[in-house]
Amino acid sequence: MELRKIEAKPKKGIQLSQAFGAVLTLVLVSVLVIIAIFLFVTLSDSFTSNSAQANASNAMVTEFANYTSLIGLVGTIIFLGLVIGVLVASFAFGGRRV
Repeated sequence: MELRKIEAKPKKGIQLSQAFGAVLTLVLVSVLVIIAIFLFVTLSDSFTSNSAQANASNAMVTEFANYTSLIGLVGTIIFLGLVIGVLVASFAFGGRRV
């Protein structure tokens, strides 16, 4: 009796086993952005009002504040990718093969 080697096909998209890494990365990036905003706000308070340094630091805070909305968008895309991947896998591979 000869045994055949079964090879798994590479799966496309985000798999459920990758959810932990994706969520952890998203949380770490969020924490780093929040820390950067806090540091730049603290730094801008130490400068003289309306100086070039204070204006540059305030502009940096504004730019980092724009990233927080992008983090929410990326989180939503990751979540939807996971849900769609699980649904497609359950429908495509849930049936019995004869």
